[in-house]
Amino acid sequence: MKLTEKQIKEFNDNGYVVCQDLFKPEEMKIIKDALNQVLSDETERPEVAREAVTNVPKLIYGADKYNEIFAKLVRHPRWIEPAKQIVGSDVYIHQLRINPRKPFEGGGFWWHQDFGTWHFEDGMPTSNALMIAFFMDDVYECNGPMLVIPGSHKHGEVVETIPDRYESGYTVMDISRNTVSDLAKKGGVKTLTGLEGSVMFMHCNLLHASGNNVSPYPRTLLFINANSVNNATTKRNRPTFYCNPDSTALVPLKDDCLTA
Repeated sequence: MKLTEKQIKEFNDNGYVVCQDLFKPEEMKIIKDALNQVLSDETERPEVAREAVTNVPKLIYGADKYNEIFAKLVRHPRWIEPAKQIVGSDVYIHQLRINPRKPFEGGGFWWHQDFGTWHFEDGMPTSNALMIAFFMDDVYECNGPMLVIPGSHKHGEVVETIPDRYESGYTVMDISRNTVSDLAKKGGVKTLTGLEGSVMFMHCNLLHASGNNVSPYPRTLLFINANSVNNATTKRNRPTFYCNPDSTALVPLKDDCLTA
């Protein structure tokens, strides 16, 4: 799969582009079955960060290292080829994480840029990297969707940030209300919705946030955070499920790798 010129322009202008229904229902069933296996695994893993009050998983990292389906998904050509188009080179997995939100569960995240964390914690040299979000459920306005400020990636990295460290060791570089307000005056705030099986390609400097899921509908997003092979990180302070030290270019599998 290749992005069209119109989709590339949309990405460059807004900082993101959503490809609706990129994965078929039979493929999504396989991926969601794998997700349920991961969620039902009661093994105490350092890769799993939990909600403080309910103890349900908030973020799950590195599932591709211990689940066969996710190991295939991170080498699927339907996201690798567009990612290579955008960054202009081969790519590797910097990080894989899953953000599951069951009905009436799942806390949100304050406004931030992912590159802020990767630069601060991992020494990623430039922002030539992507967040690639797989919609594991139908994402509505009401079930905790991502909020973005279109065009905010053009501002570059916001350096006036406050590191918000979670107990799991993950850091979110919170951005001030004044900066969010200033950038929202220019670009507004957009809610990213879409059907199950859709995939969003997003610039890692795009300001984004999300609210709690207070609806009766699930909303799980799986993020493949892909980096250019020419932009490898320089620090090795964090566990490998946060920051993959192997910057070898991904070799795509066949398009039917999930169902074959």
